[in-house]
Amino acid sequence: MPHDLPTMYSAKAVEYLIAVAFLLLFIPFWRFVDRERVTAPVAVTTARRWLGQVVDWFAVPSDLYFHPGHAWARVDGGDVVTVGMDDFAQKLVGGVSAIALPEVGARVRQGERGWSLVYDSKSVDMLSPVDGTVVAVNEQAAGSPRPSGRDVYGDGWLLKVKAPRLAANTKQLLSGPVAKRWMEGVCDALRARMSPDLGLVYQDGGLPVEGMARDLDPANWDEIARAFFLT
Repeated sequence: MPHDLPTMYSAKAVEYLIAVAFLLLFIPFWRFVDRERVTAPVAVTTARRWLGQVVDWFAVPSDLYFHPGHAWARVDGGDVVTVGMDDFAQKLVGGVSAIALPEVGARVRQGERGWSLVYDSKSVDMLSPVDGTVVAVNEQAAGSPRPSGRDVYGDGWLLKVKAPRLAANTKQLLSGPVAKRWMEGVCDALRARMSPDLGLVYQDGGLPVEGMARDLDPANWDEIARAFFLT
Protein backbone atom coordinates (compact mmCIF):
# COMPACT_ATOMS: atom_id res chain seq x y z
CA MET A 1 0.00 0.00 0.00
CA PRO A 2 2.22 2.81 -1.29
CA HIS A 3 -0.19 5.53 -0.26
CA ASP A 4 0.25 4.47 3.43
CA LEU A 5 4.04 5.00 3.45
CA PRO A 6 3.97 8.75 4.25
CA THR A 7 1.63 8.09 7.13
CA MET A 8 3.83 5.27 8.42
CA TYR A 9 6.99 7.38 8.19
CA SER A 10 5.25 10.29 9.89
CA ALA A 11 4.22 8.03 12.75
CA LYS A 12 7.77 6.71 13.09
CA ALA A 13 9.10 10.25 13.08
CA VAL A 14 6.74 11.22 15.87
CA GLU A 15 7.80 8.16 17.90
CA TYR A 16 11.45 9.07 17.34
CA LEU A 17 10.90 12.65 18.47
CA ILE A 18 9.06 11.43 21.57
CA ALA A 19 11.95 9.07 22.40
CA VAL A 20 14.52 11.84 21.95
CA ALA A 21 12.48 14.22 24.09
CA PHE A 22 12.21 11.56 26.81
CA LEU A 23 15.97 11.05 26.83
CA LEU A 24 16.62 14.78 26.95
CA LEU A 25 14.41 15.02 30.02
CA PHE A 26 15.51 11.76 31.64
CA ILE A 27 19.28 12.24 31.45
CA PRO A 28 19.37 15.48 33.51
CA PHE A 29 16.92 13.94 35.96
CA TRP A 30 19.07 10.82 36.38
CA ARG A 31 22.22 12.88 36.81
CA PHE A 32 20.48 14.81 39.58
CA VAL A 33 19.31 11.62 41.30
CA ASP A 34 22.69 9.96 40.90
CA ARG A 35 24.46 13.04 42.24
CA GLU A 36 22.26 12.98 45.33
CA ARG A 37 22.95 9.29 45.78
CA VAL A 38 26.71 9.71 45.49
CA THR A 39 26.97 12.73 47.78
CA ALA A 40 24.68 11.35 50.49
CA PRO A 41 27.60 9.79 52.47
CA VAL A 42 29.38 13.14 52.45
CA ALA A 43 26.36 14.91 53.92
CA VAL A 44 26.69 12.78 57.05
CA THR A 45 30.46 13.10 57.33
CA THR A 46 32.36 16.15 58.43
CA ALA A 47 32.88 17.97 55.11
CA ARG A 48 31.85 17.68 51.48
CA ARG A 49 35.44 17.92 50.31
CA TRP A 50 36.07 14.35 51.52
CA LEU A 51 33.95 12.92 48.69
CA GLY A 52 35.79 9.90 47.30
CA GLN A 53 37.67 9.46 50.59
CA VAL A 54 34.84 7.84 52.53
CA VAL A 55 34.67 4.28 53.88
CA ASP A 56 31.04 3.37 54.45
CA TRP A 57 29.89 6.62 56.11
CA PHE A 58 33.21 7.65 57.66
CA ALA A 59 35.62 10.15 56.11
CA VAL A 60 39.23 8.97 55.81
CA PRO A 61 41.13 11.83 54.09
CA SER A 62 44.10 10.59 52.11
CA ASP A 63 46.38 13.44 53.19
CA LEU A 64 46.19 12.61 56.91
CA TYR A 65 47.87 10.07 59.16
CA PHE A 66 45.70 7.92 61.42
CA HIS A 67 46.42 6.24 64.73
CA PRO A 68 44.55 2.93 65.26
CA GLY A 69 42.99 4.53 68.34
CA HIS A 70 41.07 6.90 66.02
CA ALA A 71 43.20 10.02 66.30
CA TRP A 72 44.56 11.77 63.22
CA ALA A 73 47.64 13.86 62.48
CA ARG A 74 48.37 16.42 59.77
CA VAL A 75 51.86 17.79 59.15
CA ASP A 76 51.53 21.57 58.95
CA GLY A 77 55.15 22.36 58.18
CA GLY A 78 58.45 21.72 59.86
CA ASP A 79 57.82 19.56 62.89
CA VAL A 80 54.44 21.04 63.91
CA VAL A 81 51.50 18.66 63.66
CA THR A 82 47.77 19.27 64.06
CA VAL A 83 45.91 16.39 65.70
CA GLY A 84 42.33 15.49 66.57
CA MET A 85 39.82 12.66 66.75
CA ASP A 86 38.62 11.09 63.51
CA ASP A 87 35.17 10.98 61.96
CA PHE A 88 34.49 7.48 63.30
CA ALA A 89 35.25 8.59 66.86
CA GLN A 90 32.91 11.56 66.50
CA LYS A 91 30.05 9.40 65.30
CA LEU A 92 30.75 6.62 67.80
CA VAL A 93 30.65 8.87 70.87
CA GLY A 94 28.53 11.74 69.55
CA GLY A 95 28.00 14.91 71.54
CA VAL A 96 29.96 15.06 74.78
CA SER A 97 29.79 17.24 77.87
CA ALA A 98 33.44 18.28 77.70
CA ILE A 99 36.76 17.58 76.02
CA ALA A 100 39.62 17.61 78.52
CA LEU A 101 42.67 18.87 76.63
CA PRO A 102 46.25 19.17 77.91
CA GLU A 103 47.64 22.64 78.52
CA VAL A 104 50.05 24.41 76.20
CA GLY A 105 53.54 23.25 77.13
CA ALA A 106 52.40 19.79 78.20
CA ARG A 107 54.16 16.74 76.80
CA VAL A 108 52.26 14.02 74.94
CA ARG A 109 53.54 10.65 73.82
CA GLN A 110 52.44 8.53 70.90
CA GLY A 111 50.09 5.77 72.04
CA GLU A 112 49.46 7.38 75.43
CA ARG A 113 46.64 9.60 76.67
CA GLY A 114 46.26 12.74 74.58
CA TRP A 115 42.84 14.02 75.73
CA SER A 116 39.60 12.76 77.24
CA LEU A 117 35.96 12.85 76.15
CA VAL A 118 33.52 13.41 79.01
CA TYR A 119 29.82 12.60 78.89
CA ASP A 120 27.76 12.89 82.07
CA SER A 121 29.75 11.07 84.76
CA LYS A 122 31.92 8.99 82.42
CA SER A 123 35.22 9.79 80.76
CA VAL A 124 36.98 8.07 77.86
CA ASP A 125 40.63 8.70 77.02
CA MET A 126 41.94 8.96 73.47
CA LEU A 127 45.55 8.34 72.46
CA SER A 128 47.95 10.87 71.01
CA PRO A 129 49.16 9.98 67.51
CA VAL A 130 52.56 11.66 68.02
CA ASP A 131 55.23 12.52 70.59
CA GLY A 132 55.94 16.14 71.40
CA THR A 133 55.05 19.36 73.17
CA VAL A 134 51.63 20.95 72.89
CA VAL A 135 52.01 24.41 71.34
CA ALA A 136 48.30 25.23 70.84
CA VAL A 137 44.89 23.92 71.85
CA ASN A 138 41.55 24.52 70.18
CA GLU A 139 39.70 26.32 72.95
CA GLN A 140 36.61 26.65 70.78
CA ALA A 141 36.36 22.89 70.30
CA ALA A 142 36.89 22.34 74.02
CA GLY A 143 34.38 25.03 74.94
CA SER A 144 31.69 23.76 72.54
CA PRO A 145 32.36 20.04 72.58
CA ARG A 146 29.13 18.76 71.07
CA PRO A 147 30.49 17.97 67.62
CA SER A 148 27.30 17.56 65.58
CA GLY A 149 28.06 18.76 62.06
CA ARG A 150 31.61 19.90 62.92
CA ASP A 151 34.42 19.07 60.54
CA VAL A 152 36.73 17.14 62.84
CA TYR A 153 39.46 17.41 60.21
CA GLY A 154 39.03 21.17 59.93
CA ASP A 155 37.75 23.50 62.65
CA GLY A 156 37.29 20.54 64.99
CA TRP A 157 41.04 19.98 65.45
CA LEU A 158 42.13 19.61 69.08
CA LEU A 159 45.89 20.13 69.48
CA LYS A 160 48.96 21.43 67.68
CA VAL A 161 52.07 19.55 68.70
CA LYS A 162 55.75 20.27 68.07
CA ALA A 163 56.90 16.75 67.25
CA PRO A 164 60.70 16.34 67.02
CA ARG A 165 60.33 12.61 66.30
CA LEU A 166 57.85 13.14 63.49
CA ALA A 167 59.53 10.83 60.97
CA ALA A 168 59.62 7.98 63.47
CA ASN A 169 56.05 8.68 64.61
CA THR A 170 54.53 8.66 61.13
CA LYS A 171 56.01 5.21 60.47
CA GLN A 172 53.66 3.92 63.18
CA LEU A 173 50.59 5.60 61.65
CA LEU A 174 48.27 4.69 58.78
CA SER A 175 47.62 6.69 55.63
CA GLY A 176 46.24 6.39 52.11
CA PRO A 177 44.96 2.97 50.99
CA VAL A 178 46.26 1.33 54.18
CA ALA A 179 44.14 3.67 56.29
CA LYS A 180 41.07 2.92 54.18
CA ARG A 181 41.56 -0.84 54.57
CA TRP A 182 41.94 -0.34 58.31
CA MET A 183 38.68 1.61 58.44
CA GLU A 184 36.93 -1.15 56.51
CA GLY A 185 37.96 -3.55 59.27
CA VAL A 186 36.72 -1.10 61.90
CA CYS A 187 33.34 -0.92 60.16
CA ASP A 188 33.13 -4.72 60.10
CA ALA A 189 33.84 -4.80 63.84
CA LEU A 190 31.12 -2.21 64.43
CA ARG A 191 28.57 -4.20 62.43
CA ALA A 192 29.41 -7.31 64.43
CA ARG A 193 28.40 -5.51 67.62
CA MET A 194 25.02 -4.42 66.28
CA SER A 195 21.76 -6.28 66.75
CA PRO A 196 19.17 -6.41 63.94
CA ASP A 197 16.66 -4.42 66.01
CA LEU A 198 19.08 -1.61 66.84
CA GLY A 199 17.18 0.76 64.60
CA LEU A 200 20.23 2.23 62.87
CA VAL A 201 19.82 0.09 59.75
CA TYR A 202 23.61 0.34 59.53
CA GLN A 203 24.10 -3.38 59.05
CA ASP A 204 22.11 -3.04 55.83
CA GLY A 205 24.04 0.00 54.65
CA GLY A 206 21.95 2.64 56.39
CA LEU A 207 23.17 5.87 57.94
CA PRO A 208 24.96 5.73 61.29
CA VAL A 209 23.90 8.30 63.87
CA GLU A 210 26.18 10.27 66.17
CA GLY A 211 26.39 8.55 69.52
CA MET A 212 26.28 5.00 68.15
CA ALA A 213 27.94 3.61 71.27
CA ARG A 214 25.12 4.95 73.46
CA ASP A 215 22.57 3.38 71.11
CA LEU A 216 24.38 0.07 71.31
CA ASP A 217 24.58 0.05 75.11
CA PRO A 218 23.43 3.17 77.02
CA ALA A 219 24.83 1.90 80.31
CA ASN A 220 28.21 0.76 79.00
CA TRP A 221 28.84 3.00 75.99
CA ASP A 222 32.20 3.97 77.46
CA GLU A 223 33.41 0.37 77.35
CA ILE A 224 32.51 0.16 73.67
CA ALA A 225 34.36 3.41 73.00
CA ARG A 226 37.45 2.20 74.88
CA ALA A 227 37.48 -1.00 72.83
CA PHE A 228 37.69 1.02 69.61
CA PHE A 229 39.97 3.72 71.04
CA LEU A 230 42.38 1.08 72.42
CA THR A 231 42.24 2.56 75.91
